[in-house]
Amino acid sequence: MTSRDKEVKLVVPLEAVVAELERTKKHIEGIQENIKRAVDRLNDLAVARELISTIKLSKVREMLVPTDKSGTIYVYAKLEKEEKVVVHIGQDYFIELSPEKAMEVIVSEENEIKELIKEFEKEFEEASKYFRSLQEILLSARAQAKSGGRAG
Repeated sequence: MTSRDKEVKLVVPLEAVVAELERTKKHIEGIQENIKRAVDRLNDLAVARELISTIKLSKVREMLVPTDKSGTIYVYAKLEKEEKVVVHIGQDYFIELSPEKAMEVIVSEENEIKELIKEFEKEFEEASKYFRSLQEILLSARAQAKSGGRAG
């Protein structure tokens, strides 16, 4: 008998598999939340990009500006310096830039977020595959228990 012919069985308590399944489920939910936050940020950046384009192209002097993220209340605003915009660059730091430079910052951040989303999606796929394999283990153990075999 060769070493390939030998079958190795690992016995793991069902409670451990159930606990791992729950942990993996929470991990998947966390990944989904991270993807949602990243997509929300991409949407915010798209709005900012569109606004900068509008300012650059149409030389807007007055506009309606939302006072909240959901766009419930707007105020009229007059632009005094349409050649400059203030851009959030991280933590609590802002910088005044030309619309062209601001657009570069936005596009750069969008690209970073798109890459991050790809990484999250890959991690989600791997975790989902692992979750399904744990489910199969539990279903197999349940079937063995019903048929009178030993399970865990």
